[in-house]
Amino acid sequence: MSFSTFVTDKDGLQKLYEAIISKHETYAPVEKFGKYDYKKVSSLKECDPDSPIAMTMSVKPLFFPRASKIMKYEATSAGTSIHETGQDQLSGPRVILGVKHCDARGLQVLEAVNKWDYIDSDFLNRRANTVIFSKRCDKADTQCFCTSLDYDLENLDALDVAVVSGPGGKVYLQARTEKGENFLKENLGKESAAGSQQALDEMKKQYEAFAASFRLKMDYKDVNEKMSKRFDSTAYEEATRNCVSCNTCAFICPTCHCFKISDEKIKDTGVRYKSYDSCNNVYFTLEAGGHNPRPAKYRRWRQRSMHKFVYYKERFGVNLCVGCGHCAISCPVNISIFEVVNHVAAAPMEV
Repeated sequence: MSFSTFVTDKDGLQKLYEAIISKHETYAPVEKFGKYDYKKVSSLKECDPDSPIAMTMSVKPLFFPRASKIMKYEATSAGTSIHETGQDQLSGPRVILGVKHCDARGLQVLEAVNKWDYIDSDFLNRRANTVIFSKRCDKADTQCFCTSLDYDLENLDALDVAVVSGPGGKVYLQARTEKGENFLKENLGKESAAGSQQALDEMKKQYEAFAASFRLKMDYKDVNEKMSKRFDSTAYEEATRNCVSCNTCAFICPTCHCFKISDEKIKDTGVRYKSYDSCNNVYFTLEAGGHNPRPAKYRRWRQRSMHKFVYYKERFGVNLCVGCGHCAISCPVNISIFEVVNHVAAAPMEV
């Protein structure tokens, strides 16, 4: 199915955003203390859909919350009763503005594990009921390497509407899914540049200029293959020696999905929570008998790296990394997953 491309300008885009916010439940990047996080907004003045990628948190918590209630329960001498926690506040129809392409890809990657051996209906319903507007970056940030990974960034279908800058102040709105196509037609009418070769050529040039701006590039197939043969490499310890195990990299990552289950109980009533966890946590693999198969920091980093570039790829056919660079940007000791996996891949084979 071919999708439409609409042309407007910056003023027209602003008016479209204002109309969307007035008619739909809308989330967008909102600045607080120099960082941008996705919040529900009631006006365009509250947010910045063009927020800088390096300062923008992942959109993942709108689909996989940082902490969420699973159930409520009451335990008495008569037995235990379980209660629902209420309606899912994130499952209704909504629009998200300003999602980064890499972030949208992260949601697409997570779909594989969320409909694998257990169907996470909450995640999938949130995806199905959300229209994602994503502006293609004009220039790569210093830690970005999304064009080096296993997806077609130029024609990405993980988002519903692509917003692409054109020459002379033009802005192209290109539907990437049937959901996006219907949404644009409902909100923009019939003013379409569909079939315009000029529009396609100008979007192509914008992508080529963007792709040429990357500082970091790698051959992910080569990295995948070499890492799979270096499980016992001492390079992991060399590359991650400075790690302080703060887990910031996992919590900010668009694709990390480790979680823990915890109970909070007061007298006879309690709440069970599902919240973020990380394989970098020393207690993550701690067993009830006291044994921990990953007591050393480098082993936990090996698990993280292998999961992202080997294990997930083997099981689901895609890397568990989208090249956003947020882990490196946020790390207090400047560890980069890009540098770690390339360092391991380049290390000599050990016998």
